[in-house]
Amino acid sequence: MHIGKLRAVKEGESLMIAMIEYNLYLMKVTLVDNENPFIECKGKLNKQTKISQVFHCDGLLLCVFDDDDTKAIVWNPYWCQTRCLEFRYSHRPYRRDMFSYALGYEDKGSCRSYKFLRFIDQCVDYKTRDEFLWYEIYDFDSSLWKSLDITPHWRILCHQPGVSLKGNTYWPASQRNTNDVIDDHIICFDFTSESFGPLLRLPFDAGDEDYVTLSCVREEKLAVLLTHNEAGPMEFEYGLLLRLRQKRCCGASS
Repeated sequence: MHIGKLRAVKEGESLMIAMIEYNLYLMKVTLVDNENPFIECKGKLNKQTKISQVFHCDGLLLCVFDDDDTKAIVWNPYWCQTRCLEFRYSHRPYRRDMFSYALGYEDKGSCRSYKFLRFIDQCVDYKTRDEFLWYEIYDFDSSLWKSLDITPHWRILCHQPGVSLKGNTYWPASQRNTNDVIDDHIICFDFTSESFGPLLRLPFDAGDEDYVTLSCVREEKLAVLLTHNEAGPMEFEYGLLLRLRQKRCCGASS
């Protein structure tokens, strides 16, 4: 489906892409006063491939496959253009994808230089108890991979998706030198310096059964949602908007 050929949406309508059971669908959402939004499926976007993860940056979608650990696809859904990124290394023990992914860019004034980050923040061999770390970045301009020399003082869970804001990516994270894996911080990867910034403490304490979710608001702020799951049914306990200072969040620390 070529999204660029669709008719313009009317006032009160918007288009969104949703992932449902390894497939991407184009959805039209219509807001109605004092009623629930009306959602209409306009069509399936992918064909035979099963997609396990999707990440958005600047109108582009990074698609990670469920049954193919050798490559990923960057897709422009408006122009229906794709670019295949072949990996140098694959690692899916017990068929579990241990990598984290991010798509970002370096702003060069008149143009943007896109880059793709792929890393394993923590992977422990259950037999040898050895810890395995891997950080690499792909430059779209040169079509080359580069390994990054990073010693993390943070921990990012592999199932925790990052959020793109103004070319950089943010994750919920925790301190590495503790036994508790609690996402009570956020951390930023700066695609210009190709480095992680400092850990920034969130103004709440998340428990072992809680979930911290980040989202982007109008390409200006990060929204942080704490979902509390202590007593059974999930309850939304805390919502927060953060206007982040770029230098403070993305100053090099790795």
